[in-house]
Amino acid sequence: MAKDLALFIDCDRIDAAFMSVIFDYLQNHGYNICIKKAYVGKDNVDIWYNQLERQYCNVILGNTQANINMKISVDVAKALYQGRYHAIAIASNYKEFGVLASSIRMHGVEALCFYQASKGNEIFLKRAYNIIYDLEPTQSKTHVGSEIESAHDTLEAFESALEGLDMKLLEANLSNDTTTSKQSRSQKVAQDTKAKKSTKSSTTKK
Repeated sequence: MAKDLALFIDCDRIDAAFMSVIFDYLQNHGYNICIKKAYVGKDNVDIWYNQLERQYCNVILGNTQANINMKISVDVAKALYQGRYHAIAIASNYKEFGVLASSIRMHGVEALCFYQASKGNEIFLKRAYNIIYDLEPTQSKTHVGSEIESAHDTLEAFESALEGLDMKLLEANLSNDTTTSKQSRSQKVAQDTKAKKSTKSSTTKK
């Protein structure tokens, strides 16, 4: 049986490119989206327009981020106390919405969060919501994979260098360097001793 869900999207904290990912997730996991509200600042309307129109979202404009935060909080509270929804989803990295998530869970309603890990607050979001979904996991895995691949390439290059290294020649060079170093030190000591004797002899004659 599909779960009735209310969706609230904080457009100023989520990239427009991930809009379709949110709806694909909800549809694939058996949620019936009853409310679709998107909150966007006037400066970002052009960026979001096509995405919001395609998903038939109810668009709420905000003058400031604080104004948008307040509108989202009020609408989430209204949806919660209506008692009509099995789940409430908030698409935002804003950690203060964790207070809303706690209230949602206390009323026995499932709290979901869509976020981007690269924008921070992941640890806090994990504690506040029942379910959190990183909208950019593929990118993160690719980044980690590239680091592992890079490290692997470096190790292979180092191993190849070791294989091509003539250990006997290296030992001979080290031995020669050590012998030369010892000879240099011996010569320096002899020179210092000779200089001291010369200085002492000159002083005695005077």
